Amino acid sequence: MAKLELLDKVDNINMLRGMPNDRLKGAYRLDMAYGGYRLVQLVNDGGGETDVSPRLKASEMREFLDGFLKGYIANTNDSTEKLLSKISSYFMQ
Repeated sequence: MAKLELLDKVDNINMLRGMPNDRLKGAYRLDMAYGGYRLVQLVNDGGGETDVSPRLKASEMREFLDGFLKGYIANTNDSTEKLLSKISSYFMQ
């Protein structure tokens, strides 16, 4: 369950950024290995990634992603209406 919850949070971040596909350059992905999770960002068309977070336990990654999302929303120039529009259009696909 923790894995699916974390994947959903990363999907929400990508969706708010207008990236419905995690294979697009600039999209965020969840790297899962060695019993932990790391947030990475796709940096080129060849699949290269850069680390955004250190490797964390599921509970720590949940907190990291919540903070990341709150920070994105607080620093975006999008209005609340525009953010809600992005969310609703994502679920209408």
